Amino acid sequence: MAMTYSDGVAPIVTTYGPGNLHHLAYGTTQPFDDVMGFLTTTNENTTNFLLSFSFGYPSYAFYWDGPGEAFWRVGSSTALEPVGTSWENATGVPLSGEVILGLNVASVAAKALDHGSGRILAFVIPEDLD
Repeated sequence: MAMTYSDGVAPIVTTYGPGNLHHLAYGTTQPFDDVMGFLTTTNENTTNFLLSFSFGYPSYAFYWDGPGEAFWRVGSSTALEPVGTSWENATGVPLSGEVILGLNVASVAAKALDHGSGRILAFVIPEDLD
C-alpha cells in the first residue's frame, strides 16, 4: 500500500449511511494544542471524505460512529480497510507513513482541543465532479 501524504496521495474514507467522521491531529512539536473534531453526513447512501494534513502535526487518527460501515483507502487504490469505531480502536495515519489499524489514542483525544463539528482537516468529496 502507498505511503500516506507522499506524492500527492491522501487517505479517502467511504462511509455508508449517516454518522460522524471523527478526526484527531496530534504529536506537534510546535507551541499549539493537539486538535480534534468531526464532520457529519446525513447521506443515506455513501459519502467520501478526503483526509488532509498540516505540516504542524505529524500524526492523525480517525474513526466512524455511524450505524453503517466505513472503509478507507489510499488515493485511487482499490484495497479497502475498515475504519476504527472509537478513539480506543482508531485508524492511525502518520505523515508519510503506513496506516495503523486498532490504534488507541483515547488518552491523546482526552487532552486535545475539541473544535466540534466541521472544523477538522477532512473534506467531503462531492459526487458530481463532472
